Amino acid sequence: MSIPWFYMWSEGYRFFHEIMKDTVKEDTFTMKPIEIPQARFDSELYQVEGGHFWEGSLIKVQTLISCLESAIESNDPYILFTDIDLVVKPGVYDVIKPYMDNQYEMVFLKEGGHLNIGFILLRATSEVLKYWKGIEALVRDKGGLDQTYVNQTIEGFPGKYTHFDEQIITCSNTWDCSSQYVVLQLLCSCLGKEFNMAEKIFASAQHHDIQPYMKYVPETIYPFIYRFQELLYESHQEMKAAPNS
Repeated sequence: MSIPWFYMWSEGYRFFHEIMKDTVKEDTFTMKPIEIPQARFDSELYQVEGGHFWEGSLIKVQTLISCLESAIESNDPYILFTDIDLVVKPGVYDVIKPYMDNQYEMVFLKEGGHLNIGFILLRATSEVLKYWKGIEALVRDKGGLDQTYVNQTIEGFPGKYTHFDEQIITCSNTWDCSSQYVVLQLLCSCLGKEFNMAEKIFASAQHHDIQPYMKYVPETIYPFIYRFQELLYESHQEMKAAPNS
C-alpha cells in the first residue's frame, strides 16, 4: 500500500521543496507536492498585526480538504498532510503503520501541551472530512488560527484520534536532542517574516548539508540569516553574563 503524502509549497519555500524531493525515498509513499501561487501566501499571511502569521488564512485547511476529497474519491485509506519545512529521516512508514493498523482516524504532531497541524496522518473518511470542513467554517466566520480551532474542538470529534510520540515525530522547540527523531518540524520564534525563514534555514543546516539548496534561497533572506546568527550569539552572551547562569 502506497500512502499519498501531500504538502504545500510556493516559490518562496522552494528551498524546502527541493530538500523534500531529494530526501523522502521510501516507496511506501507517493509524494504529492501542491504548488500554491506565491501571491496567495503574500496576500493571506502576515495580515493580522500582533497575531500568528497564519491567522485568518484558509490556505492550509482548504488544501487539506481538497486532498481528503481526492483520497476518498481514489479509495486511498490514509493520507499524510504535512508542512514542507521538515527534516525527514528514513523510517517514517514504520512509525505511522501502527496507527493505521489500529485504525486511528487522525494522528497529530504534538507540540508541548497542544496539537500541531504541521504533520497529520488522516484516514480518508467522510467523518474526517466533515470535521475539517467545520474547521474551515470557523476560520471563515471568525478569523483566527486553524490550529487553535483544532485544539478547541478535537474532543468533540466522534472518531479515534491521538498524537505521535513527541520525540519521534517532533517539533524543534520541544525535541530532546538526546532522542532519535524521524521527523523534525522546524518552528520559528516569530521574529518577523524574513527572520522566520532565516531561522528555519539556519535550523535546517544543523541537521543536514544545505549547501546544494542555498541557490533556492532568495537573496533578500541572506542578510536575515547573518543577523539571526548574531542574535543567537548576543543571546548566548547575555545568558553567560546573567547572575546564576
